[in-house]
Amino acid sequence: MKKHFNNMMLLLLLFVSSSSFAQNEKDIQAKIQIAQSDNLLTIYATALNHGNNIQNNLNYSILALKKDANGNLSKSEQQGAFILMPNESKTLSTQKININPDGKVRIFLFIRDAKQLISKDTLVVGALEKKFNTHPLSEQNLEISGLIIENVLTKPGKDFYEFFSQINRLNGTHYPFIITINEKPALGGRNSEIDIRVDDTSIFKFISQPKEEFLRTAAQQANKKVFAYYTKRKLLYKEAKLF
Repeated sequence: MKKHFNNMMLLLLLFVSSSSFAQNEKDIQAKIQIAQSDNLLTIYATALNHGNNIQNNLNYSILALKKDANGNLSKSEQQGAFILMPNESKTLSTQKININPDGKVRIFLFIRDAKQLISKDTLVVGALEKKFNTHPLSEQNLEISGLIIENVLTKPGKDFYEFFSQINRLNGTHYPFIITINEKPALGGRNSEIDIRVDDTSIFKFISQPKEEFLRTAAQQANKKVFAYYTKRKLLYKEAKLF
């Protein structure tokens, strides 16, 4: 009887947690806003809470990738934790970037509840005849491929990221999507769980160990999983165009 009661309580907690996350995902909106003065671009990372509950476990990361007329790339990134009151709109960060008439800036904003992605916004800004043209970022206009974003917490997580990135560069495959490496404490607290995600889909996850050989093997396995996902995804896209 006691075991049955404990199982019921566990199911109830899981249901409440799942319902809470689904509500957060629905209520929170990430929004990139920009302002332009001559060749100076000001980027505002903003968040809106459309719900009636306080959201107090949120964090954001905003990544701006600039490409000049000569093809040179530069990157700036900001991140932090924040709280949103009911129906509140908040500016999370502000950054200024110089952009020449032939340059482009691609901006990515991610909002997470703990380590779970709940909202994102993307924007590409291109200067043409001193006028800024903006449109949502899509794979068709994404020139910077194979981008890997890391949200790791520990040294093993950082080592895995380095091994994964190194193998990815050696393979020479340019993926038309963003690869995100997330890390969170595992149950028990002694190790951590590393999760490789593409298109908000978990591709490969494992419990980390502070051993170089283990992390290198995991990086090889993760790269194989990402390539398999890319191959299947490309085939599905090709088949979709036939209809």
